[in-house]
Amino acid sequence: MVTTMQHAPMTEHGTTSPLIASDRVEGTAVYDAHGKRIGKVERLVIDKASGCVAYAVLSFGGFLGIGADHYPIPWPMLDYDEKLGGYRVDITEEQLKNAPKIEQGESWEQANGDRGEEVHGYWEQPAPVQERQTSSLITSDRVEGMPVYDARGKRIGKVERMMIDKLTGRIAYAILSFGGFLGIGEDHYPIPWSMLTYNEKPDGFQLDITEEQLKNAPKIEQGENWEQTNRARNQNVYDYWEVRYYWLVE
Repeated sequence: MVTTMQHAPMTEHGTTSPLIASDRVEGTAVYDAHGKRIGKVERLVIDKASGCVAYAVLSFGGFLGIGADHYPIPWPMLDYDEKLGGYRVDITEEQLKNAPKIEQGESWEQANGDRGEEVHGYWEQPAPVQERQTSSLITSDRVEGMPVYDARGKRIGKVERMMIDKLTGRIAYAILSFGGFLGIGEDHYPIPWSMLTYNEKPDGFQLDITEEQLKNAPKIEQGENWEQTNRARNQNVYDYWEVRYYWLVE
């Protein structure tokens, strides 16, 4: 277990938590300040250590005639609009002309912290705090399917999805499946991101839990919606694992 915590009132964004599955963010439409569709989200680039979206990689087809290039945009610049079912971003064509972009063939997972600083500096957004000089970034589509190992290095499951807070860009939890661990394969378990430790070798996440803990853990039944909008449900997950609520982490 990570830390003992006290119950906190459901205050941020009311009593609902606007979570969205990582695979659904990819392809979500992007609109300008006037509600005109100008592009879409291609990928989320995530800091594996902090569990935050470092930036979204957007394509702007038709906006400036741009279609081939991709632009990393800091997450705080994206404002989710429920009515539009997409993200608003208040930028001008002039700003985009000179903005940092990812050329064709260039890796979206920039390992150099200077690139992240360049992006956030250009858009005048505070750069995320990094635990290391080189940030361990990874695209959202690569996290999905990544193996999970126990404390002894035995593979026990995999990451099915990440549940992302649409407003803050913070990963609420990962949805894991534990095939072969307790004979579990059908059910899926929401696990707070802070409980997962990324290891380069083997390339995957380490999770220190026991079979006994998992037997009684909150799970997502077959047919149940993964995108929980009830903050009480999220609190239930964090309370069970005794982890500090993600919406209280600075």
